Amino acid sequence: MNKLTATLAALGILTVPALAQSTLEDADGNGTFSFSELSIAYPQLTEERFVMLDTDESGDVSPTELSAGMDAGLLED
Repeated sequence: MNKLTATLAALGILTVPALAQSTLEDADGNGTFSFSELSIAYPQLTEERFVMLDTDESGDVSPTELSAGMDAGLLED
């Protein structure tokens, strides 16, 4: 039973990023993501981490910045 519980827990954890990506939407269609757009998909996102994601300091996060931030673990709790 413990193996089954551990497996189900691992699968649940692995589906969280997929769910977040499926709810991530560029609502204003400008090709980047604002804090409010990202915080819908990533409710744990803080303004401090958003600033860390926004490496070019444009006030929005580009898909490239988002990918780099994900790789760096900035969107994990």
